[in-house]
Amino acid sequence: MQIDNIAIENFKGLDRFERQLHPRFTLIVGDNGRGKSSILDALSVAFGAFLLGIPHARSRSIQRHEVRETARFYENRPDFQQHYPVRIAAEGSLDLSSGPSDHRISWERTLEGPSSRTTARGARPIKSIARSAYNSILGGNDVTLPLLSYYGAGRLWNEPRHLDRHKKPSRFDAFRNSHEPRVSSADLIQWVRDQRLAELDEERRSPSLKAWSKAVENCFDGPVRIEYSLRRTRLEVEFGERSAGGSNVAYSNLSSGQRTVLSMVGDIAFKALALNPHLGSDAIVQTPGIVLIDEIDLHLHPLWQRGFIPALQNSFPNIQFVATTHSPFIIQSLRDGMVLNLDTQEEEWEAYNLAIEDIAEGVQQVPSPQRSQHHLELQNASEEYYQLLDDAGRAKDADEIAEKRSRLDKVMERFADDPAAAALLKFKRTAAKIDD
Repeated sequence: MQIDNIAIENFKGLDRFERQLHPRFTLIVGDNGRGKSSILDALSVAFGAFLLGIPHARSRSIQRHEVRETARFYENRPDFQQHYPVRIAAEGSLDLSSGPSDHRISWERTLEGPSSRTTARGARPIKSIARSAYNSILGGNDVTLPLLSYYGAGRLWNEPRHLDRHKKPSRFDAFRNSHEPRVSSADLIQWVRDQRLAELDEERRSPSLKAWSKAVENCFDGPVRIEYSLRRTRLEVEFGERSAGGSNVAYSNLSSGQRTVLSMVGDIAFKALALNPHLGSDAIVQTPGIVLIDEIDLHLHPLWQRGFIPALQNSFPNIQFVATTHSPFIIQSLRDGMVLNLDTQEEEWEAYNLAIEDIAEGVQQVPSPQRSQHHLELQNASEEYYQLLDDAGRAKDADEIAEKRSRLDKVMERFADDPAAAALLKFKRTAAKIDD
């Protein structure tokens, strides 16, 4: 499954938005409030239309609080107006082994008014394909299902409710939290534990667990080994080479960045294996689908950021990723993909060829990124100070001279923590003789 084009109307802060997406990786950048997370939410509504055809799976609908609002003021009192209809439309492809390959489809979901529900009639094409796939699987046929997942900025916290361990497992369980922007590390750890127990019972290494470990370890910064210790009943990460005395760290003791990567990447690999058991351990590299990641750089050191996207693409070559970021290191790392800049409404195709300073200034609109904000403020204050000195030296009126002196005093206050600069400015003021 792949979304090639998304169109959004009256959703959250977005009036009208339409863009093509890259088949491998679309990286969305822009200032706060531009709508980066809103686009991901809209995409989760779009791919959630597939789940309408899967019984017991929960599809993402358009919520009433997500309707775009504007306010007009009458005598300083705001009057809020909601705008309908809310519309999320998508075009893309869905390739399932149960039917003709590469279905080209268009679908949409709308919320027509304050008393209505999210419509499903516009989603019938994709819903029909999903229902046919579901029925084909129940009939004993092999069907490759798409992986659909959304990981929000709070993905590591406020976990969803765990799976019922008394319920017989189903491949459709992997759709349970597809549209929720969080991950259940408890479900993931339980799956790894079950795989380890199966290894002991069958007296052989689990190909699926081996493939899962490889995919996750590939996305870490540096050599690691991830294993479940049955003796200590916990998931552990071994950092460094054993011959060099590497350290063993429990999952609960990992840093936020390490846990975020392990949980998110592990969840993607786990869902691929669960959705498509007929593919065996190759499910991780063969499963198609869409993965949304908000703030992909969350908790990651710049050294890790520089290799994270290529590692994701290497581990999951058939997944279409859409992610947001504020990191120039993440932007620079993207070669096989497109950067969508919401500040300029332009697409960047070769940001990986730019220096970090050029990305920060040219793509992210950060002025003079080589200098700190404090340095730039003092530089502007210095320029203002010299201009005031010049103006004061030309002034003839006593009141105008007094006004310039007062402004000079206020500018000087900004240099309270820089005595060397303050002394220089004071010297220049004395030389100008405007206080005589």
